[in-house]
Amino acid sequence: MKEVEKYTLSEKKRYYTSLKNICHHLKNASMSCNGVISFIAPALRKFEIEIRGCENIPASNVLFAANHSNSHDYFVTKEVFSKLKRKITPLGARDGLNILAYLVFRMGDVTFIDRNDKKSTEKGILNFCSKILSGKDGIIFGEGTWNLHPIRPMLKIKTGAVQISLITEKPIVPAIYEYVEVPTKCNKEGELYTKCIVQFGKPIYTAIGENIYEQTEKVMQVMIAMRKNLWEELGINRNSISEINKDVYLNHLYLKKFKAIGFKYNSRWESQFLVDKENEYFVNENGEFVPRILNS
Repeated sequence: MKEVEKYTLSEKKRYYTSLKNICHHLKNASMSCNGVISFIAPALRKFEIEIRGCENIPASNVLFAANHSNSHDYFVTKEVFSKLKRKITPLGARDGLNILAYLVFRMGDVTFIDRNDKKSTEKGILNFCSKILSGKDGIIFGEGTWNLHPIRPMLKIKTGAVQISLITEKPIVPAIYEYVEVPTKCNKEGELYTKCIVQFGKPIYTAIGENIYEQTEKVMQVMIAMRKNLWEELGINRNSISEINKDVYLNHLYLKKFKAIGFKYNSRWESQFLVDKENEYFVNENGEFVPRILNS
């Protein structure tokens, strides 16, 4: 994308028009059992789902950009958009998934990319755009991996959402998935959350003539503001590391990473896809709460 940013406006228009034309000619081969996934999704959670901001979603199909928190995101997505009666196709990473997770995701019409393979990513994005151009909503988790940071509302997001919006000429609707965690230690992953608030923001329209990195930053700042507003409303205090209950954070972190149904989060693998390398915290041998990976 850095090379594309050097193009003149007319060159950029030709570039994105060419990509859009390629997408129009791609065959949308997909294995979709959305009804089945939406049916079983409620059985995999023990928390309520509250949907807000539906009035912000245009009637026509769009690209949703969501934050990425835990193993429930995929199933919550399927359940929420089924309730909204919208056809949703996610963009997801094939690398790091076990075979069971891969098959379940594939049933839900996920377009896969291999984050270690530039060509796979480029091909996956074009296939994903093709599905959006055929009339489906798309959803992308722009952080690239789970946000496990104790106080950051968002990890730094990549340019993929803006790039897809420019190719498809669809607006970006920011979506915040706020899992309200219990304030105490838990014994099981299923005890972690009281509810998940899914908050949709107003559409963000992208422009070929504007800098793609600045537009990405704008999307991220909107999502940060949305999440901070929810934290304020819910009385969630994450203003500084010193205010975090270390024991509760580490207990919840362990359950998210290692005790979710069908998933285990490999921090060492996932850390290579972070723009900012700081994500998890741990108590070191000196009793200090510092950035470090929690091992099983």
